[in-house]
Amino acid sequence: MSILLLPLPVNLRQPAIGTLTLFDCRGREIAEIASSEARAQLPRKLDEMGNWLPRVTVALEDHRFYEHGAMDWHTSVGAIARNLKSQRIISGGSTITQQFVKIATGRQRRSWFGKIYETVLAWKIERRWSKEQILAEYLNCSSYGNRRLGPEAAARAYFGKSVRDLTLAEAIYLAGLPQAPSRFNPWRHPELAAAKYERSLARLTQLRVITCDDQLLLQKSPPVAHRFDPPRLASHFVDAVTAQHSGLRGPVKTTLSVDLQIKAEQLLRSHLAAMNRHDIVQAAMLILDNDTGAIRAMVGSDNYTTSQINGAMRPHSCGSTLKPFVYLSAIDRHLLTAASLLPDTADSIRDEYADYDPQNFNHRYLGPVRLREALGCSLNVPAVFALSQLGARPTFYGLQKWGFEFRRGLSDYGAGFVLGNAEIRLVDLAGAYAGLARHGMAMRAKFLAAEHHPLTPIASREATAIITDILCDNSAREKSFGANSPLAFDERIAAKTGTSSGFRDAWTVGFDKEHTVAVWIGNFDGRPMRDTFAVRSASPLWAAMMHELLQRDHPLDPPQENERLVRREICAETGLLPSRFTGSTINELFLKGTEPTKDSANWFSSDGKLLLPSEYAGWCASANNTRGAHVQPDSRITNPIANARYEIDPVLPRSQQMIELTATLGDGVQWFVNGARIVPQRDGRFFWQVVPGQWNIRAVGPSGSAEETIFIE
Repeated sequence: MSILLLPLPVNLRQPAIGTLTLFDCRGREIAEIASSEARAQLPRKLDEMGNWLPRVTVALEDHRFYEHGAMDWHTSVGAIARNLKSQRIISGGSTITQQFVKIATGRQRRSWFGKIYETVLAWKIERRWSKEQILAEYLNCSSYGNRRLGPEAAARAYFGKSVRDLTLAEAIYLAGLPQAPSRFNPWRHPELAAAKYERSLARLTQLRVITCDDQLLLQKSPPVAHRFDPPRLASHFVDAVTAQHSGLRGPVKTTLSVDLQIKAEQLLRSHLAAMNRHDIVQAAMLILDNDTGAIRAMVGSDNYTTSQINGAMRPHSCGSTLKPFVYLSAIDRHLLTAASLLPDTADSIRDEYADYDPQNFNHRYLGPVRLREALGCSLNVPAVFALSQLGARPTFYGLQKWGFEFRRGLSDYGAGFVLGNAEIRLVDLAGAYAGLARHGMAMRAKFLAAEHHPLTPIASREATAIITDILCDNSAREKSFGANSPLAFDERIAAKTGTSSGFRDAWTVGFDKEHTVAVWIGNFDGRPMRDTFAVRSASPLWAAMMHELLQRDHPLDPPQENERLVRREICAETGLLPSRFTGSTINELFLKGTEPTKDSANWFSSDGKLLLPSEYAGWCASANNTRGAHVQPDSRITNPIANARYEIDPVLPRSQQMIELTATLGDGVQWFVNGARIVPQRDGRFFWQVVPGQWNIRAVGPSGSAEETIFIE
């Protein structure tokens, strides 16, 4: 009696899940992933198996299936008699339910106890399940040879179609295979499979499932099984999915778009072929949906069959691709603005990083440069200067909030991480830039439609709008990239390049309103690319894909002023408000409260030449100074001379004995003698009529003040 109390095994209580089958975002099959159990198992409901295969299978395997319970006593009695006569089990006489139990429990050897055990389980199943459910489960776990379980997998492998679309002949052919899947293997023993088909026709005619005329007709045009391998698209993407989600089974909808994937692969291969460079052999591309973070295309190499390395998931030195996030943080924290003058000189960061000497890619220095141009031209020294204002440690950990997974710690990289010695993955880079497209909301890239990653606010919408505007500004990068680089679009498209040291990695990443595209070019073995900058290698491929997307996508909207984002006209040379010396102006964006309040008058000499603080002395004296700039004199009184002693001339009238007051404080200076303010002349000059005594002379200007003492006798 104890055997009657046995519970159903777990694999009998749960329906077959089947082989992992990946589909793209629109339901197009990408790949079937074989498991240890089967090369392919694609469970289907009974009403999805067409009109013929279930009916033919029942007729051939258990024609009284719908009439008996767990056992067919008529068939079993005959089988028992044959087994007793031979004193061993030579005939099963099993019903479909018993066969299903045998397959599901994995019994291989025949035994009396095994037969009894299967019968008990079959009896339990018959009491709980409908005949339709039993038949469907049996069909879905039956082997049809070549590790194909279930009729759907078999129909696809042998006839290249779904089981629901099988003809009567094809259904009869498949229905006979489970009796001996290895012996009737259509690929290895097609003649035995064909002979089995003939016997199946005869049996079906005997059972009056088909007529004699049907039999003759089906014999004249027997089906021929071919080999149809399942699709294998976006192989690098498929590998990435299975590596990250090892437990997946059954049909799974991914985020991939097959159409975009195919186009990305075509463009990548064409670009590498057009470059025709022996020192550049690999590339990778990733396309993300900005709103959802969904990966729409992932190309890991030029050819998966020759290189299974996935360049989109492999870390490479990041070049200048992290700079926008550094400047974004500085702007959001009100430490800098897009108009802030940053030093691009050879000695501007030596006090902060004594052992670090970054240089620009063209080995030239622009001197004082607005942040907009520093980012647009991807200048190195200003980026490190901005990092010094933020602090390297908080900036490094702030980048991780955007989704960057660095292989090593800050102590290994030092300040150089901002210029490219840190390794990042293309998938993380695309995800971070998609966060810029989402106005400062970070989210991990996702591979599966069912994934849900949280949105994390990292930067303000307004600060992100300023950085995005800079990345769209072709004039801001013109000094480094020219007016007609691949980054120049008629539409507003954000873009950033990056080239690692030694020319080992070239990057371009950017976005429109709907998608972010990221491209890496280089060599998997780390060989350099012989002085090839990203704008010449990665950018053309990036631009080709972006132009393709813009056939359906939309350009970015220009930033709109609001209570937190304002636009001001500024002096193009100084980033301050215009003055009478200003030669050209631009309109710049500012977070409310960070816009300039002083004009640029003190940054120019009376003849209009640019005057720079003393920290620019080395640059002013160098060949890089093509702007004719001079070092601004120290804040001092130039007349009278400190501690000077004057004597009053007794002959000249007192009204004619005056001292002109001058200082190196630019325009707008106010003068005080022993605290009394001196009124300027009509021409703006200052004169003081001498009076005997000791006098304190003080000058106060917008850029500072100076004072000294003189004596008059």
